[in-house]
Amino acid sequence: MKILVTGATGTVGGLVARQLSGSGHQLVALIRDPSKADLPADITIVEGDLTDASAVRRALDGTDRAFLNMADDNGAVFADAAAEAGLGHTVLLSSFTAVTELPSGPANIITARHQAGEQALMRAGVPSTSLRAAGFDYNILMWVDGAVDGVVRAPNADVKLPVVDPADIAAAAVAVLTATDPKPGAYSITGPQRLSVRDQVAIINETLHRSYTVQEISQAEAATAAFPQGTPDFVTTSVLETMGPGAAVLVPSGDVQTLTGKPARPFRAWVADNAKAIA
Repeated sequence: MKILVTGATGTVGGLVARQLSGSGHQLVALIRDPSKADLPADITIVEGDLTDASAVRRALDGTDRAFLNMADDNGAVFADAAAEAGLGHTVLLSSFTAVTELPSGPANIITARHQAGEQALMRAGVPSTSLRAAGFDYNILMWVDGAVDGVVRAPNADVKLPVVDPADIAAAAVAVLTATDPKPGAYSITGPQRLSVRDQVAIINETLHRSYTVQEISQAEAATAAFPQGTPDFVTTSVLETMGPGAAVLVPSGDVQTLTGKPARPFRAWVADNAKAIA
């Protein structure tokens, strides 16, 4: 079977590519800049951008299934090309925001992006599975990286969210991509428990023998601290809403285990695996 992986130079796409490597399938990665690719030797690289219809058609030539990490067009070009090619199945990296109403509603660019991506595949008639992921475990680095004085300053420090290990998202994608009969529909991909920033910092302290403390800051302070100068307000608002009270309605699901046969990994495991990345 021939499988296309997009976004293979990113976190989840890279994990999907590496988890598929050695599986015996014919693997292809569509990459904008091949010089940035550091992928296993059994993955063929096709140079091109997901917004370039001709490049997407080349990558889809003879392809049976694909992992889609959307580009700036929210999957529109891919959806049309996949329908034209008769692609058997697509696994879309989506987000819980596609079905969770955040304070700014459709003005939230993360919500709009993932709703558009899911709808593009549906309109084109491409068989698909949407992995609606919770916030990633590594989002804690937005706040820990600035803790040079030992104080983790973060907004919504007590809001509990079922953050997920990106490796579990990739494993769910690989399970669907390689299944004899891929499961269509949408799945809520979460971690096994709801954790606040304060909870996560406590786990980091216990696991890595650190002594961080946590200080609550305002949304405005967070926008200044965690985003490059000049970042538009609608961008910072959109991102911070995914970590705020509006996102707290999301609860742990068993969908990682449903798709992979294994329970979702706890945050503590991610911390242990990524100790070098934590300041």
